[in-house]
Amino acid sequence: MNFQRASIVALILVAGLLTGCRAHVAAPSATNATSDIATEYDLVYAITHARMSTAPSPFLVASVRGEHRGQTALDVGAGSGRNTFYLARHGYQVTAVDLSRIGLDLIRAQAEAEHLPIATVNQDINAFPFGKDQWNLIVLIDFPFAYRGLLPKIAAGVKPGGEVVIQAVSVAQPGLESPDKMLHYTFMDRRDLDAPFAGFTVLHNSEDEEPTVWGVKAIMVRYSALKP
Repeated sequence: MNFQRASIVALILVAGLLTGCRAHVAAPSATNATSDIATEYDLVYAITHARMSTAPSPFLVASVRGEHRGQTALDVGAGSGRNTFYLARHGYQVTAVDLSRIGLDLIRAQAEAEHLPIATVNQDINAFPFGKDQWNLIVLIDFPFAYRGLLPKIAAGVKPGGEVVIQAVSVAQPGLESPDKMLHYTFMDRRDLDAPFAGFTVLHNSEDEEPTVWGVKAIMVRYSALKP
């Protein structure tokens, strides 16, 4: 693939994220989908990372203000680290999981430069061992793929007294099919959060039009809760 083609693919992906796309109940074939996702996001981070926002999610910031020395955090679908860095700079020992090697390379380079307590895992999140009562904080921020199977794992993996912070484009957001036809994005139905987090103390649960990291507004699900 030449540079021009790579640039076009990367920009198409960004455009797809900007405009959104229809919700898909079923995930594409696992092997091919995983490869496509990793390849396209590698291209995005390699070509556009210098122009991508490095600011953390405002909702995450509002949810976990203060210092958290020695606490553990899991950043699901960490990308190039905008939320990972915020958590690490506020004392969390962060594990960043993502399919993109390029994104994780960028995280490691910045973590080394700032001496931040960040570990990176290049793995399909569906195969990642969340464990039981392991994390003080688990964040699922702007994860645009099949998420339902992850929610029970997140609920089990967070420690008693620990927090989950979730943000995603809502199924209520009008959108378009992914222009490149290669990736299938999944919007979030807020009702899917009820069963996995039953018994949790809900701190925030909203579905409103909000600014996004992509520079536009979209209807976003924003949810945070504490495990009893």
